Amino acid sequence: MVKQGSGLYEGKLTVAKLYKLVVTGAFNAGKTTFVNTLSQIKVVNTDKTTHLKTEARIKSATTVALDYSQARINGGLKVHLFGTPGQMRFDFMHQLLAEGMHGFIFLVDTTDRSMLKQSTELLNLFRKRGNVPYLLVANKVDRQGLSAEEIRQHFKLPPRQPVMSCVATNRASVQAVVERLVAMIQAAA
Repeated sequence: MVKQGSGLYEGKLTVAKLYKLVVTGAFNAGKTTFVNTLSQIKVVNTDKTTHLKTEARIKSATTVALDYSQARINGGLKVHLFGTPGQMRFDFMHQLLAEGMHGFIFLVDTTDRSMLKQSTELLNLFRKRGNVPYLLVANKVDRQGLSAEEIRQHFKLPPRQPVMSCVATNRASVQAVVERLVAMIQAAA
């Protein structure tokens, strides 16, 4: 007989369900903040100083490889959150991080219309990387910007494709998004 808590109990293997979720979107959409907000571990972060003037005017650092965190939701389901870089020059990381994902969260900065074209390209790229459920998330809705419905129209999404609003600095908001995506994954299984 194996002790309880070791993963085996009375000859039965107990496996905790876990999900690999990728958090992606264009530069400055809020991916690193989103991953940090829900994390229950010390986040792995690869932010480096940006040397591109156009980026440096917005923020001094950018993710160059990934952000990684873990959290438990819905009474114990474990999620692994992988945040991607937002720039297309890091597309090799998009491909690596998308491998084996159960679903993805696509963040759109509702306050920055200039990033919509790049966001469209990146969303199309991720939709091709795997036939998995995804959520389009209108982030920074606590500021003046596009509504979730305007985001839906821009991306020409069908009514059945969920679009959620979010504030990546708010734990309850981030958790609601993750729980919704996990429910979509479970429904598709």
